[in-house]
Amino acid sequence: MDPVEPVPARVTAIVPSWIRGSTNLLAMVVTAVLVGLLVVLIGWLSPVLAPLGLGMFLAALAAPLFSRLAERGYSPPVALTVTIGVLVLVIGGIVLLAITSARTLADGLAGYSDALEARLADPGDGGVALRDVIPPGLLVDVLGVAIDVVAQVGGTLLFALVVAALLLLDAPRLKRLVSGGLGSANPVFRQAPVIASAALTYFVVRIRVNALTAISLFLLMVVVGVDHAPLWAIGAFFLSFVPYLGLILALIPPTILAFAESGPGAAAVIVIGGTVLNLVAENVLEPTLTGRALSLATWLVFVMFFFWVWLMGPVGALLSMPISVLIVLVLRQSERTRWMAELLAREGEQTAGPERHLEPGTQESAATADEPQA
Repeated sequence: MDPVEPVPARVTAIVPSWIRGSTNLLAMVVTAVLVGLLVVLIGWLSPVLAPLGLGMFLAALAAPLFSRLAERGYSPPVALTVTIGVLVLVIGGIVLLAITSARTLADGLAGYSDALEARLADPGDGGVALRDVIPPGLLVDVLGVAIDVVAQVGGTLLFALVVAALLLLDAPRLKRLVSGGLGSANPVFRQAPVIASAALTYFVVRIRVNALTAISLFLLMVVVGVDHAPLWAIGAFFLSFVPYLGLILALIPPTILAFAESGPGAAAVIVIGGTVLNLVAENVLEPTLTGRALSLATWLVFVMFFFWVWLMGPVGALLSMPISVLIVLVLRQSERTRWMAELLAREGEQTAGPERHLEPGTQESAATADEPQA
């Protein structure tokens, strides 16, 4: 009989004993059934949950502006009014741009189709070689899907804007209830401020990284001469919340348009420039600003992205990373689930406690939250 190989020390340190020694088949089956029922329920409720989740995400993105105004001495009503006004203007402008651009693209789809057919049939542009790899109608179909996605997300954003505004209006009352001790006996409510603070810190950093990426991509598209460059730049901003994968997907429509309008050289400029921006953003900017304090495993980013897109449609692409980040932050708050959070982080970036996911200077609050509760 072959000797049993010892369990690696690292695995032993991460995975708790009650998991390593568990052989209860019934418990595993029951857990799998409950998870499956939850997934079915979420999919059934996705037409309602998607705009609600997106509204909560928009409210979280607007929260730093409210805090900044309050710190500068503005009264809460004034700060709240300004925050909601800015949110309405920005998201309303994005919705208007998305719907208008989708209609314009739909009207001009026949022209783009003819241009693509001509490019693919022109030996001077290398189109004959491309026809052997890319079917003539495929690029047009991809543009059609992009138009449908833009229109659908634009409509969802309109409802999410209302949800975000209502959440911001009710935020002061909820904050007073939490500070007054509401749910302090429940560990979920007790840790909620720490989780919210850590999530907010992460997304503020991502906003900076995504803004720089989107602006750079916008300038590149303007130089190349891609139609509807503001729309694709906004799409790149939101999709860049999904590390690595999001910007690649955002590059597909402008690359097709660049190829149709100016040929393979312009398309290559968009692809190469976007790839460089993606690598710089994820490997230079984001680690510099966050210190890789909350860097999820690459496999998790891909799996969660496709899972939530499958479950919620295009809006799931925008919500996949916020949901993933919240799951990891929640798992880090308990000793019994912290091992799962470590498995979801990149190698060498696991955390022994929730204090690692906060920026320097905020460890004290996290350490306090991690103290044993009475």
